Amino acid sequence: MHFEDLLEEIGSFGLYQRVLCFVLIPFTTGICALTFYSQLFILTAPPHVCRPGGGPEGGEAGLFLGKVVELLNATDHDNSAIKAYSCHRFSANESLPPGQLMNVTSLSQLPPPDVPCDSGWDYDYDTLFSTLTSEHDWVCDEAWRPYLVVTAFWVGNTIGSWIFGTISDVYGRRPTILLIALVYGVAGVASVFVSDFYGFLALRTLVGSAHHTLSHLPFVLVVEYCGMDSRVVPLLTIMMTYTTASILAPSLAWLVWDWRILALLSSTPILLVLLMYRWIPESSSWLITRGRTQLATKQLETVAKINKRTLPGEKVNQLVSEGGDKSDEAAGEVASQSVIQVVRYRHLRNSILLVLLVWMLGCMCYYGHCQNTAHLGSNMFTSYLLGAAVEIPSWSAPWLINRLGRRLPLTVLFLLSGGASVLYALVPLDMEWLSLTLALVGRSTITGAYYITLQYGPEVFPTVVRGQGVALAETLGGVAIFLSPSIVYLGEILTTLPLLVFGGLSVIGGAATLFLPETNGVVLPQTLPQAERFCHRAARPFCRSKIEEETEMEAAT
Repeated sequence: MHFEDLLEEIGSFGLYQRVLCFVLIPFTTGICALTFYSQLFILTAPPHVCRPGGGPEGGEAGLFLGKVVELLNATDHDNSAIKAYSCHRFSANESLPPGQLMNVTSLSQLPPPDVPCDSGWDYDYDTLFSTLTSEHDWVCDEAWRPYLVVTAFWVGNTIGSWIFGTISDVYGRRPTILLIALVYGVAGVASVFVSDFYGFLALRTLVGSAHHTLSHLPFVLVVEYCGMDSRVVPLLTIMMTYTTASILAPSLAWLVWDWRILALLSSTPILLVLLMYRWIPESSSWLITRGRTQLATKQLETVAKINKRTLPGEKVNQLVSEGGDKSDEAAGEVASQSVIQVVRYRHLRNSILLVLLVWMLGCMCYYGHCQNTAHLGSNMFTSYLLGAAVEIPSWSAPWLINRLGRRLPLTVLFLLSGGASVLYALVPLDMEWLSLTLALVGRSTITGAYYITLQYGPEVFPTVVRGQGVALAETLGGVAIFLSPSIVYLGEILTTLPLLVFGGLSVIGGAATLFLPETNGVVLPQTLPQAERFCHRAARPFCRSKIEEETEMEAAT
């Protein structure tokens, strides 16, 4: 008797699961996407040049700014030229009166900017609104400040993922969701009103600490209420929500044209969890593994009632007698189990190590492609819209993994992304249309691989340590995301180098996936011994069918 068998009796994807899936996941994931992209806009410096002669903005200064920006755009964004005109001023700019300046057609016709900027900056607010970075002049010698904020955000995510994941296994999914929503919302709103840099840094670190967990923990909760045939629906929901929110974020930024309003719009809605909290359930499978069978039974009765089914009392008693009715001592022993204990189980240990590797590579390559998308065009809004739009084809991933299993589609998508990225590096520079197509194919396919990883990873971990396991994966994924900007920065050396590296890493991810256990259509293991037996039988490339794996899982328990 398995928990999934009981779900079939009371509805494995009835009205209860549909409401949970199509309300909770879009709400939390949508806010995470808006926050991520809003932060990119808030910390971006609009096009800028050193103010000539220290005079105020307007007049000749505004004319000079417009002309230099025009010439920089005409030179295909040469990084050295941008830095020269952004961080230096002319020692003799009066030698070019407005009439003569308008006749300049090349940067070579301007005198070299050889004096370090000491007169302030003029920003081009026609292409991007005033941001936190431009308000505080975090450019040139101060350009490390936005980078430090982003770094602290992901460091917070790395630490917070582990802390909140552990809390969710010890105290439950429901109170943890409330806690991370409060941290995310309060710190996000407070950061708008803090003028001190280090105060802002600390608050964005707190926001980062709850970032991924706010999206992924509700996803795990919903998956634990879905039957075997419907576990991919939450994945499709999270994919469609994130992509849609990614498309809406640049549009919202363009409409409000104010970084403070944008930050508030992306931070305050999550506080509505306070009003929704009474309707957010606790995971019944988690309650059973903790020996809290009365609460689990009450929750399952609610599920059955909303799905217009009847909870079979004899099957509940059977499930409890087989593994859920634990004494206080036994429940305490289960509650104290740690993901570290998997080292005692050879096959489970190997599978989890592979899951962690694949998770890290998926995070690194996906977020690396996202950051590299900004280099696909001169307009930031258009670039992000284009990058988000190409993720739409990856919405087919849940259908693929439901029909073909998790392992094969994930392997193929990793390899396709790797191949497209490597080919991008080999295409001649003058074939821009082909380069763009390959880059977008790489972005689209790695998106599918990334989201399959989010579905695949939690299914390998047994219920008793699933929260900790996902937290560990999130922690290591945070480290990988933290490293991905360094790879993107290699583009300063060679434009095609970042995608070449991400392509190689994607190929490694595809190869590693071949040795993971197939979890499609399989009852998820509850305990460490069950997971060990499952991984021993299922982690064989190309040779396990869904029916065989389910049958052997049944026999093992």
